[in-house]
Amino acid sequence: MFQYNCEVFYEDTDMGGRVYHANYLKFIERARSKVIEHLNIDQRVLLSEEKKFFVVKNIIADYLLPAHFGDKLVIYTTLIGLKRASMTLKQEILRDNKKIFDCNVRVALLNCSGKPEKFSIDLVSNIEKFFKFSQKK
Repeated sequence: MFQYNCEVFYEDTDMGGRVYHANYLKFIERARSKVIEHLNIDQRVLLSEEKKFFVVKNIIADYLLPAHFGDKLVIYTTLIGLKRASMTLKQEILRDNKKIFDCNVRVALLNCSGKPEKFSIDLVSNIEKFFKFSQKK
């Protein structure tokens, strides 16, 4: 499980003083970017030299409770599935140890033609080690 801390700024809120719904997706994107960074992947190099990039293929989200300006949030990211060219992550946002947002996100690796690109053996190994994950075979 990976933990990312985030603070809600005024710009994240709507007229009602709550975090605007799309900003939860920004928060979890930042957490996923940090996961990829911790896997020792430089996404700029991946794109410029290998012509590959990560995209969100699918997301299912539940907005459970609102967050507000000044809230300190914790985003937890856990691997729940690993395929040849994609991984599925569970991401939860908590405030004061109470879950306020829950989602599953499938992230795929594509090449410059937009076609799925198989994860390297090293990347699969790094992902499994990072998340202490073992595939049920």
